[in-house]
Amino acid sequence: MKKDRKESGSAEPIGIIISRGDRTEPTPRFAAYIWGPVPEPVAEQATRAA
Repeated sequence: MKKDRKESGSAEPIGIIISRGDRTEPTPRFAAYIWGPVPEPVAEQATRAA
């Protein structure tokens, strides 16, 4: 048997609202340095047409 469900008369949506107020966060600043050996130059081989 199915149980009778009572419908609520409220038409307002129910949910979770997360707000930080009117405080704005500063834009993040990011800098990165990669330390490592200098890559060796690649010698290109001459291509020949057949």
